[in-house]
Amino acid sequence: MGAKQRICSRRVALAIAFAAVALLTIGTSARAGDVVGSVIKATGVAQIQRAGTALPANAGTQIELHDQVTTQPESTVTLGFPDGSSLALAPSSSVAIEDSAMVQGKVAASRVTLLSGKIHTIVPDKTGAPHSAEVDTPNARTINAAPLH
Repeated sequence: MGAKQRICSRRVALAIAFAAVALLTIGTSARAGDVVGSVIKATGVAQIQRAGTALPANAGTQIELHDQVTTQPESTVTLGFPDGSSLALAPSSSVAIEDSAMVQGKVAASRVTLLSGKIHTIVPDKTGAPHSAEVDTPNARTINAAPLH
C-alpha cells in the first residue's frame, strides 16, 4: 500500500470515528420530551406544567424532562422512576425536573429543583451499581451519592 493510500485510509477511518462519536452523543443527550417517570399516586389537586400547558397530575400520567409538578393545599403526589426510586411532594409543594440519566437502559430523573414546600425521596440500591440523586433548592444543593462497590 502506498503512502497516499495509507493517508487516505486514515482520513476515512478518522472521519468514520468522528461521525460515530457524534451520533452516540446526539442519541444519549437529555432533551425536553424525554419521559423520565410517572405519577404513581395522587390525592387532591395537583398539576404538571409542561411547555406552558397545565395538565392534571393523575396516577399514570407520564413525567417528562423539564416538567414542573405542583401540589395544592391538602394535596400530595408521588412520582415514580424506572430505577425504583420515588419522590413524594407534600401539600403546597413544587419541583422542577431538571436533568436525566440512563438507568438500566431507561431515561430517569437524576436532578430536581425544589421550588417550594417539602419532598421525601427514596432512592433504593437494587443493583449494587453506583447512583446518585441530586436536589437543588433556592438556598442549597443536596447530593446523595451511593458508595462505589
